[in-house]
Amino acid sequence: MEHINHNNENNGKQPSRSIPKLIVVIVIIAVIAVAAVLYNTVLPAQNPYISVPGDHRSIQAAIEAAGDGDEIVVEPGLYYEQIDFLGKDIILRSTDPEDPEIVAETIIDGRRRGSVVTFQNGESDDAVLKGFTIAGGTGTRDTLVHDYKGEEYVEESYFGGGIYISGSSSPTITLNIIEDNEIEHDNSAGGGIAVLDHSRPRIINNTIKGNASFNGAGIYTWKASPVIEENELHDNDARSYGGGMFIDFESSPGIRNNNFYDNRSTSGGAIAVFFADPVISGNTMNNNRSIWYGGGIALFDASPIIENNDISSNTARNHGGGLALAEGSDPDIINNTIMKNYTEESGGGMAVLEDSEPNIVDNIISENVVLFGGGGIYVRESSPTIDGNSIVDNIVQQDGGGIAIIKESSPLVVNNIIDENTAGRLGGGLAIGEDSTPVFQDNTISNNVAMASGGGFFVQQSSITLERNIVSDNKARGEVEDLPGSGGGVFLVASSSATIINNEFTGNIALELGGAVVAYDESEADLKENTFIANEAETGGAYIGFGEASIKTGDPDDNTYEDNIPEDIEEDDNNDQNDTDANDD
Repeated sequence: MEHINHNNENNGKQPSRSIPKLIVVIVIIAVIAVAAVLYNTVLPAQNPYISVPGDHRSIQAAIEAAGDGDEIVVEPGLYYEQIDFLGKDIILRSTDPEDPEIVAETIIDGRRRGSVVTFQNGESDDAVLKGFTIAGGTGTRDTLVHDYKGEEYVEESYFGGGIYISGSSSPTITLNIIEDNEIEHDNSAGGGIAVLDHSRPRIINNTIKGNASFNGAGIYTWKASPVIEENELHDNDARSYGGGMFIDFESSPGIRNNNFYDNRSTSGGAIAVFFADPVISGNTMNNNRSIWYGGGIALFDASPIIENNDISSNTARNHGGGLALAEGSDPDIINNTIMKNYTEESGGGMAVLEDSEPNIVDNIISENVVLFGGGGIYVRESSPTIDGNSIVDNIVQQDGGGIAIIKESSPLVVNNIIDENTAGRLGGGLAIGEDSTPVFQDNTISNNVAMASGGGFFVQQSSITLERNIVSDNKARGEVEDLPGSGGGVFLVASSSATIINNEFTGNIALELGGAVVAYDESEADLKENTFIANEAETGGAYIGFGEASIKTGDPDDNTYEDNIPEDIEEDDNNDQNDTDANDD
């Protein structure tokens, strides 16, 4: 019985020992299943990218292995390659594009064998290049063909030293350093980046520096519409157009909030535009240089919108220290600061040339310097609208401290403040000549100084209209040898004519003749409903005509005179005066 009972006890305990073993088996199976799920789901989510050099030794090999939506992450290092995205919408980035040290240490060097990075197969903005230094590129050979004014132009050269974008591609280029790419061929373009053939990339927050090419050393566009925002472009060198950027034939990019400095070119130190209509907004352009046109911006047959930019301290040897407009350009130039620019000839702040018709509206044009022609604005053979600007403290060594208007120009000048400009010879506020016909309405022309004649206006062989302007406190100092010190407000010479209606002439001073107005050498002035107050000269406090000149007033005279020095008006000769002093009643 005891033996039997013992066996019964063992049999009774056996089930309690076998149940835990079953549980262990089940748990093991479950763990294996969960591990498999984790391996196939969770782990790839933690490491979703293709690594270089971990998975592939070269970046191009990784691109070839990738598919749309993949991410390739490149470890810091020097990679001697030329890469092509092959039409794939992939992300190619460094390990930390936000870290400048990582970007500087993750280098793709083209070894001067072509473009470093290529997009030419319709990539979308989901194709991303992010966080690299792109260097050592020499461009891709291409042929650009277009019709311009009935003629076919074929340009065959090399384009896109650092990055070449063509074939309606629209990648995203961001947080890169694009430097030291150089294309030496004639007519080459886009030392840093070339954007061609209906492409629309987003080029955002890159540094583009030290690149060189014939045109567009930093960025070049042709028949393209990129978004170019928040980049720094500096120390790029173009042998022809566009040190920082050249916007070429039928391009319409948005160029916003970029910083251009220390770029160089023959024309367009920061930006050159030819037959295109970009929007250039919110940019800073300082210390750029050109030889011929536009230390800051040069336009040729172009119609951009240029608004809210700071265009300062740029230099051109000729034609527009800040901006130059040529070949029939008609941009809208709105609410910019154009200051402290310099050129030797034609427009310290801006030159408007060759049948151009811009709208120049609400700008500050100040402290610009030129040797010959137009401290603030120079206009030749053109018809701009100059409206609502502050044109102050500009200096010319010779003529036209604020504005010079010459050679058959017919601008409309309205609602401007033209103040405290200085001319070393003639026209402290404005100099006008060579058969020009400007109209001035509702301006304030004040505190300007001509070291010889024409403190406010100097007019030679031209016809002007002055309506409802305030012309005050201008001075003709007469400090230049062999030139008179006459016409504190207005000096007319060489068969010029002026229609002067409903203006206020106050406090203008001339050393010699005509405190407010002088007509000389067969010139004519028609004075109606003006006010002459406290103007001063040795002879003719309010006005004087001599040298077969004619000054006409209404009959009776409807002008008002007060406190002019001297008070030498002759009542009987008010209507059609020749060789006559005129002032207070």
